[in-house]
Amino acid sequence: MFTIRTKALASVACAAALLVSLFAFALASPPDKTPTAEQVLDRFVDALGGVKAFDKLTSTVTKATLAIPAMGVTIDVTIYAARPNKFYSLAESPMIGKIERGTDGSIFWEKSTMQGPRVLEGEELADAMRDAKFEGLAYWRSLYDSVAVSGLDTVDGSPAYAVILKPKDGKPRTYVFDVKSGLLVKTINLAVTQMGEIPVVGYVTDYRRDGDLLQSYKTTMKVMGQDRVITVSGVERNVAIPDSVFALPADVKEILEAAKEEKKE
Repeated sequence: MFTIRTKALASVACAAALLVSLFAFALASPPDKTPTAEQVLDRFVDALGGVKAFDKLTSTVTKATLAIPAMGVTIDVTIYAARPNKFYSLAESPMIGKIERGTDGSIFWEKSTMQGPRVLEGEELADAMRDAKFEGLAYWRSLYDSVAVSGLDTVDGSPAYAVILKPKDGKPRTYVFDVKSGLLVKTINLAVTQMGEIPVVGYVTDYRRDGDLLQSYKTTMKVMGQDRVITVSGVERNVAIPDSVFALPADVKEILEAAKEEKKE
């Protein structure tokens, strides 16, 4: 729930990510001195209801739109996610057709009307699997080898702590948290794609309380000089999702079988 499942939406628009997810903890006043990265991240998780609230979740279904104003394109997006790291997203519009991405928990794949199916590998795979982790940053310690406050940033005129998160595999990411509220307000990452490495900057807004959890309903990403605006219209939690939703498509299985045969030769 990018997790806002923002991490999930990221998968459609080169961000994680997005689709992924986005948490915060509001203190009565800003700390007198710079906190550690661990303190900033734990504050972030507690604000959304804390780890216990996330532990109550078993699945989510997120409905959203991805708008690219410069192109006049609006894409409908549906994201399914379930423990521990099952994920499937479908993005479709008359202009682009379909873009699908998903994982059964071990293989991460994608396919589109224009490019067909493929299986992710290397850093791209590592980033995608990390974004597919169901609880997102609620369990950040299991996702990143090291975290550190890199300094102060300013977002919408307000000071914010920039935290660099370094995974064992994949690219480091920078998450920026508002000093006063503790909310995640900005993300900076280098997305690994078929076209190469693409800088992606996201601005996270429109936080709303939904039951025990706080979630952002809007992320504006800067990608290759264009704005891409992800707007969440609704989230269903703890719904039954058939295993078939996360199953590998037949054409993806064919790619995997062909790769096995090639190794035998």
